[in-house]
Amino acid sequence: MLGLAMNSLRFQWSRFTATFINVFLGAVILTAFASLFDTAAGSGVSASDASSLNTIAAAVGGWGLLIVVFGLASTMRLSNSQRQGDLALLKAAGATPAQIGRLIVGEAIVVALIAALLAVGPAVLIGRGILSALQSTGQIAGSVDYTFGLIATAAGPSITMLAMIAAAVITVRRTRHLSAKDALSQPVADGSKITKTRVVVGVAILLVGISCAAVTATVLEGEGFLALSVAGQAGIACAIGLALLSPVFLRAVIGPLDFLTRRVSGASGYLAASNIRRRTDQTAAITMPVIIFTALATVSLYTLKVQNSANVADGLVLSADDEGVQTLTFIIVGMIAVFAAIVVINNCVATMLGRRAEFALARKIGATPAQLRGSTMLESVCAVVVGIVLGTVAAAVGIAGFAYSRTGSLAIEPGPLTYVLILVIIAVLTLAAGRISTARALAKPMLAEIT
Repeated sequence: MLGLAMNSLRFQWSRFTATFINVFLGAVILTAFASLFDTAAGSGVSASDASSLNTIAAAVGGWGLLIVVFGLASTMRLSNSQRQGDLALLKAAGATPAQIGRLIVGEAIVVALIAALLAVGPAVLIGRGILSALQSTGQIAGSVDYTFGLIATAAGPSITMLAMIAAAVITVRRTRHLSAKDALSQPVADGSKITKTRVVVGVAILLVGISCAAVTATVLEGEGFLALSVAGQAGIACAIGLALLSPVFLRAVIGPLDFLTRRVSGASGYLAASNIRRRTDQTAAITMPVIIFTALATVSLYTLKVQNSANVADGLVLSADDEGVQTLTFIIVGMIAVFAAIVVINNCVATMLGRRAEFALARKIGATPAQLRGSTMLESVCAVVVGIVLGTVAAAVGIAGFAYSRTGSLAIEPGPLTYVLILVIIAVLTLAAGRISTARALAKPMLAEIT
């Protein structure tokens, strides 16, 4: 199966491009923050500086690992849903479920290893940039030298490998129990069922996020630095929980979408509603990173806004801790938001390009390219709207908990410009990626795709 995995990567490398890009970016983030442990252990570093560096590396690395695993799992799930026909042929030829699992995990290990090795150079540059940012705000002494040592060299690739294997195992759990007959029919009705396990896990993580917000509002009242951190965790946990539950919400909007779009866009609206109903998982692969991006950016920037407004109202000057939190927040938001944005683009492109044969068959029975472009645009709009709404709800939970902790009130200063900018960025990225990839998918002649 390892030889088969290598041949699969060799002859179908384009299928793994999106996964490789996501793994590479995740490896850069994880390795860059792992290097802070090496820096903390360097000679001449004071105890306070070492403690700060270790805390930042552990906190950001932990949440970064969770988000990276989540992003990789959604990408690999999408990739494997588009190769069910290949897996069905292997099963028909006698491959066992365990062998199929080893094939998928083997491919994941090879991709992760290559990505982790290539990520070392960019990780060194970003690690230096993080240290410089911390030194510029006075959190870390300027005399501390950046070190990229054994911990980053060993931990970065190993954590990346662990994240990729975890994502592969999540994918294998869904794939290995399919019969050859089910696998062949799966592309037609992908995502028609939402597993109870996914719902239970999603609800559990959502409750963890709500609990973090409640703790922020009550137990941590007046604890600015710690409350800000836990509020961010509340927003991220709620975002991940809602992302896992996103297929439920997508299926809930199919009826209204069908009712509205049929009257506005005719056949395109019918096709969009039908595709979301039958391919909920593929649409959710776009919605999930939208939720993460929206929630992370919104909760991070607006909790800082609440903090700064409260400081001004109290006549306080920003402390070193507050400045440090702001710097760290912008670093986290910038790096992980870029990762989430790339996942959105990759998943959107992979989804549309993987539907070439479907588009060809639709054209064969009379659908026009314009109708198919309209259909995919409506699907993308639906994915973005649901993702933005759920991401906003997740962010609101974290923001409300921190606002009550800091000010004793749930009132939040509007400041809509930042929020609108976040929405515009994610909407433009998703819709543009969907439009361009659909045009590429429709570029080939219909008969060439069918054959």
